[in-house]
Amino acid sequence: MKAERYFYSTAALVMLGITFAAFAGEGMSGRQIAPELFALVLVHAVALTGWMVLFLAQALLIDVRSRNVHRKIGWGGAAAALGVTISGCMLAVQSVRAAPEFPFWGMAYRQFLLVMLAEIALFTAFVLAGVLTRRRRERHRAMMLLATLSILAGATVRLPMLFPLFGEAGWTGIFGPIFVLGALFLLARSALTRRLDRPLATGYAVLVVFYVAACHFAVSGSWSYLAAAVFNT
Repeated sequence: MKAERYFYSTAALVMLGITFAAFAGEGMSGRQIAPELFALVLVHAVALTGWMVLFLAQALLIDVRSRNVHRKIGWGGAAAALGVTISGCMLAVQSVRAAPEFPFWGMAYRQFLLVMLAEIALFTAFVLAGVLTRRRRERHRAMMLLATLSILAGATVRLPMLFPLFGEAGWTGIFGPIFVLGALFLLARSALTRRLDRPLATGYAVLVVFYVAACHFAVSGSWSYLAAAVFNT
């Protein structure tokens, strides 16, 4: 089916559009970046943008059946993913160190650190799974889509139009939009192929359970004690 061929490029375009809308809006709001974090923010932004653009480009290359080029630039995507992982971890820790008690999405910022680290960990896991299954087309494509979806909350939490629907606290506010988007992707994929995409469905279930669990553990006494010890609060 012709429409099925364009599913991944369409999904990539949707996620890239959401990211652009979110961060363009934030830029226009005049929000300031702490000078000591500027370099890290810039590196993370470049790596993240590179990943999103490469995901779209890779999907389009498959659409036009240019698989050789797709394989050649695939390791560029892996390099971008590594940049996202390293800069993301550093940025998460450094930003929390500056203001550990700052209230953010219904929790102290030191609690929210676990949520940020969970996003980076799941993104890395999906990318690694995608690399390891690169010769198994359906699994590979599903893992790369899920990797991109797993880091999209950084954009959706910057879209005020979503706040009335999902709230501004807890897992529903942070991850609710990407859960809905992921479900829509899964439904669309299943409708186009007339069967359940098992790798995509399994990965989506892992994403939901992992993020809900991370949000609950972030406000637990165990994590609060550990974070307070790390940041001397």
